[in-house]
Amino acid sequence: TFIKESGLLAYNLRSHEGFWRFLMLRHSVAHDQWMVNIVTRDKNPEVVSALGKQLAEKHPNIHSILNNITDSLSGVAKEKEEILIHGEDFITEKLGEFRFKISANSFFQTNTRACKKLYAKVAEYADLKGDETVLDLYSGTGTIPIWLSRDAKQVYGIEIVTSAVIDAKKNARLNGIENCEFYEGDIKDVLPKLTQVPDVVIIDPPRVGMHKDVVSQVLAIHAPKIVYVSCNPATLARDLEMLSTRYEVVEITPVDMFPHTYHIESVALLKRKL
Repeated sequence: TFIKESGLLAYNLRSHEGFWRFLMLRHSVAHDQWMVNIVTRDKNPEVVSALGKQLAEKHPNIHSILNNITDSLSGVAKEKEEILIHGEDFITEKLGEFRFKISANSFFQTNTRACKKLYAKVAEYADLKGDETVLDLYSGTGTIPIWLSRDAKQVYGIEIVTSAVIDAKKNARLNGIENCEFYEGDIKDVLPKLTQVPDVVIIDPPRVGMHKDVVSQVLAIHAPKIVYVSCNPATLARDLEMLSTRYEVVEITPVDMFPHTYHIESVALLKRKL
């Protein structure tokens, strides 16, 4: 009703006209906190603030309301500018013994309960003894590095999204973790600067999988073990084929992160060929 009465049009993906683009919701299972991200093409603080005020009054468990503004032609809700409308600019979630602050545009697994099983499998495959160095190539808000930090000597994370790197560093401090370091930038640019060869490489890419240049760099590093987390079986198969020149697939475990859908998350263990 509010959208109709605002007199502003919904965004059209073909003509790239219209004001209202997305309404994104995030929920913290541990604290029952909700985040509402109102994504618009243009800036209109008066209208968006009125919507935010209405939502906050009707739903008191909304912890955060933000307005992300983007004129990008893609269908990705990545902000050009972010305005806090209500509450704080994050929600807090708990995974196992760890707490995580999550901002609007940082990646975090949507199914918290299944995520614990997913990360437990990652830890099982990594099989850390306490003296290993771990490298996470798509570290997001730092969930996997922090999850593995208690059992590793040092964990490095690389992430291209600025807000996610900021969140990762905050999350490490929040949990008293001192052996995690996070680097912002494209993997292809950051990876050559890291001179230490890791014992375990964690790969958890977006649906498009790994860029072929990154695959080449991973093959050049030639770490003893790779744990690959994938949300797309097709790109997982493609990437495993490219990695097969120097690695063998030991085991793959599916995790039902998205019940009642055909989507599946997979965890693959790869070991270096002798």
